[in-house]
Amino acid sequence: MKKFILFCIALLMIGVGTTQIGSTTVEAAFSKDEVVRERFALKRERLAEVVSKKIARVENSIKTKLKEQEIKKAQKQKEEAKKAAAKKVEAETKAENEAQAAAQASEQSAAAEQPADAYQQEEAAQVQEEAGAPADAVSGASANGQERGQKNREWGNQLSDPNLTPAERQGIIQEKKNYNRNNY
Repeated sequence: MKKFILFCIALLMIGVGTTQIGSTTVEAAFSKDEVVRERFALKRERLAEVVSKKIARVENSIKTKLKEQEIKKAQKQKEEAKKAAAKKVEAETKAENEAQAAAQASEQSAAAEQPADAYQQEEAAQVQEEAGAPADAVSGASANGQERGQKNREWGNQLSDPNLTPAERQGIIQEKKNYNRNNY
């Protein structure tokens, strides 16, 4: 019986030993799965960090582009405001010039209403002065200048007539331009 008990104890020990070995293999299998899972978890975390960094970079670049666009829009608005102000100033100066032109036209019409005899008297006085000057003292160049001056005065007197039509006025102006171009 002692042998039988010893045999049973030996079997029991062998059985316990095999169960421990089996459990360690099972534990080893489970531990390999856990190691693999931990590695995947680490890789997921690293990928999540990389992705979040890239997303942050993209968001920052988008924000900077939006800021640049806003700055450009603000500059365009400032430029448009400057252009509008310049146009306004230009319109005001144009209105002032038109007012001055109207004032000059009214002065010319008032001067034109003076009797034509006054102009004829002035012309006669100029002709007498020219005729009274000694011929030897006048050179050819100054005589030409006096002639041009006289013709220009005549055209000025003709243009001061308020009864001229625009076509007649243009004709006189063209004649004066042609004469001055050819004789200067």
